Amino acid sequence: MDSALIDETVSLTRELVRVRSENPGGTEAGMMERTEAFLRGLGLDVQRDEVIDGRQNITAELSASPLNASTGAPTLVFLNHMDTVPAGDGWTRDPFSAEVSGGKLWGRGACDMKGGLAAALIAVKSLKAKLDQGAKLRRSVRTCLVVDEECQWMQGVSKAVDLGRIAREDVVISCEPTGLELKTAQKGAMWFELLFSGRSAHAAAPQMGVNAIQAAARTLVRLEEMAASMETTHDLLGKTTIVTSVIRGGSKTNIVPDSCRIEVDVRFIPPLTIPEVRALLSDAAEEACKSVPGASAALQTLSVDRPPILSNLQGPGAKIIGEAISEITGAPPRPAGVSYYTDAGLAAARTGNSQCFLIGPGNIEQAHSPDEFIGVEELRRAAVVLARIIEKFALTP
Repeated sequence: MDSALIDETVSLTRELVRVRSENPGGTEAGMMERTEAFLRGLGLDVQRDEVIDGRQNITAELSASPLNASTGAPTLVFLNHMDTVPAGDGWTRDPFSAEVSGGKLWGRGACDMKGGLAAALIAVKSLKAKLDQGAKLRRSVRTCLVVDEECQWMQGVSKAVDLGRIAREDVVISCEPTGLELKTAQKGAMWFELLFSGRSAHAAAPQMGVNAIQAAARTLVRLEEMAASMETTHDLLGKTTIVTSVIRGGSKTNIVPDSCRIEVDVRFIPPLTIPEVRALLSDAAEEACKSVPGASAALQTLSVDRPPILSNLQGPGAKIIGEAISEITGAPPRPAGVSYYTDAGLAAARTGNSQCFLIGPGNIEQAHSPDEFIGVEELRRAAVVLARIIEKFALTP
């Protein structure tokens, strides 16, 4: 890969980090404009697909000619998101300065996932240069940049699926931070709210009331016991986890609370299904409420359905990606999973696609944190790896 293109990966990442695209509380408009300009600069037609309130997905494609295309060949889709979480507090440097120091590029979104997005764009630019020099495309390559990933409803990728930008037969790569390791499995991830109802009374006469916080507390104990009792372990994904992350209840110290709300994060492994997870939480709350006469609980889902994803390691996508990684690193990738959920996971769930993979620069532990960064050399290496994947997948040998 041309050294100037490798260097451009760093400069493009810096440019994208300086473009604020926080979600919630912001917009991806600046990212939409910059990425569209980049793709149009390569001579590609760009489609904007409305998602919500002026927030639009960006899609562009290098299409294989029918004369050169492999029969029934899948399209390679780079599925990456343009939004970031809010910067938040605790930074020791400007989160939007894209400062480079100590071999690191600092800023909100540098790791998750503007570095990976930039590396993918540069890899596409490298492919376009080879095509301009006479190389032949046997498989199409699509860039699909979506909004609203950093939200439990993930409306950007859902719209992309609805419009056919991502299909069952495609090979999908999302450049989330994996340390440039290939990730082939994702835990299911569901968010729930349990709303407990009781009856208020003066705290001096608690027997006249029904304490909703007490019902919630007993449910928390049951959920903790439930999580500890789940002994099933998946080779790539580990164990199911249940985390109570939010609790709100009561209005005044001397009033028996008549309501309490908790939010629960469940990361689960096969063979558990979403209906089974819902049933586990409902049953735990129902049993807890039996010990607080008069209390009741209602379960609400706070996220889009996100089941576990296991990619097909025997499919053509896994084989080609593995060969490309081996050529660059000298070692074949080993199957591995992640406990976080991504656009690629939802795309796989919505389409039935079994060839959705994660590979990108950065460490997930840096994502969403103050002083987020990505290593400059890893960022440069990412462009080389992704460019090699594209070449092996898309170019005629």
